Amino acid sequence: MPPVRFIAAGSTDVGRAREANEDAYKLVPAENLWILADGMGGHVAGQVASQMAVDAVEDFMCRWRKAPDFEWPFEIMESRSDEENALANAVRVANVRIYNRAQVDESCDGMGTTLVVARYQPGVGLVVAHVGDSRCYRLRGDALVQLTEDHSLVNHLMRFFHLTKEEARARAGSNVIVRAVGLEDDVDADLVVDQPQPGDVYLTCSDGLSDLVDDWIVQSILQGNADNPQDACDALVRAANQAGGTDNITVIILKALAA
Repeated sequence: MPPVRFIAAGSTDVGRAREANEDAYKLVPAENLWILADGMGGHVAGQVASQMAVDAVEDFMCRWRKAPDFEWPFEIMESRSDEENALANAVRVANVRIYNRAQVDESCDGMGTTLVVARYQPGVGLVVAHVGDSRCYRLRGDALVQLTEDHSLVNHLMRFFHLTKEEARARAGSNVIVRAVGLEDDVDADLVVDQPQPGDVYLTCSDGLSDLVDDWIVQSILQGNADNPQDACDALVRAANQAGGTDNITVIILKALAA
């Protein structure tokens, strides 16, 4: 595919029910890198975990791997591109830092975070790494597609027991994450490589959006604000708050343009 360039925007909001915002995000346009995390844990631990994850991924992708004496901290897979291996390693680095912090800081005991990272490299595509139930979507024309698969009990029940979403939610009760960054001493991210086309719109978001706003509404907002990612971000946050705002809400939107 011919190379593209991106314009990007992000927005986060505490919502209407929470006292603190445990989400974090970062746009690194010079590196075509976009990072979003949704933390979990008592007191301020969720905020600590999500910010540590975002900072660790940025540090690895923008500084560490460019060092002249760089060596991969974790094993790489020959079947993957350097970009895929880099994001997989970045997530594992973030995991170790969060896990180790939780072992020595009682206030951070049990903290963790979801994580979704997108990195564009011409010749490779848009590489998306994710852990947890924060998502990445692509809008192309009239088709909104979820590129990531939730690491959640609801999704597990739907996939392996062939339940509807409503049946799975009734059985699972509260939203349970089955894979997160920082809860164990290691974690594997799922990787997706997509080939952007001019006009494509990519959305990454925390479940504060996806749990409350139906996909058709998300698609309508993205299409109605296709030329202004910041307006689209702000409109999605408003929609989630209007639907109850029961969780923190964070969104990043990327618009692909001809290079």
